[in-house]
Amino acid sequence: MKKLTLLLLFIFLNSCNQNEKAKKKDFTTLFEKSNGTETPEYNEVISFYKNLANSYNEISLFEVGKTDSGKPLHLVVFNNDGDIDLKSLKNSTKNRILINNGIHPGESDGIDASMMLLRDIVQNDSLKKTYLNSLICVIPIYNIGGALNRNSHSRANQNRT
Repeated sequence: MKKLTLLLLFIFLNSCNQNEKAKKKDFTTLFEKSNGTETPEYNEVISFYKNLANSYNEISLFEVGKTDSGKPLHLVVFNNDGDIDLKSLKNSTKNRILINNGIHPGESDGIDASMMLLRDIVQNDSLKKTYLNSLICVIPIYNIGGALNRNSHSRANQNRT
């Protein structure tokens, strides 16, 4: 009986510790850290979402097939009820919102905004209530090959002010 009690106590304390780690983890984006002058590259974006999904059970991250670049296409889902699998996502009666980012290399505004949106929702109880009956689905970067080849000449004529 003592062993069972100790095991349950350990599990409880570990779960409390995980919640504290999520609260202490810095989810400030590169865009915010640089005062809007920088945006993350592909690997940094995916790493951000992996960390967010590992820290908050309302965020699920899926690989939904390979792209022409050989990298997986990702789908990030916010679900206020916690983790969701792809079958449940398809059959859900909740409102579904799809945000598709990074269709062209150098189009970073949506990528940055989506990272901040999902982070803000999971860290704010009133926002969680706002999206109680919604699934927010985000494709972090659609054109992965373009994102991997992004350079100073991508979208060179785009007004960045």
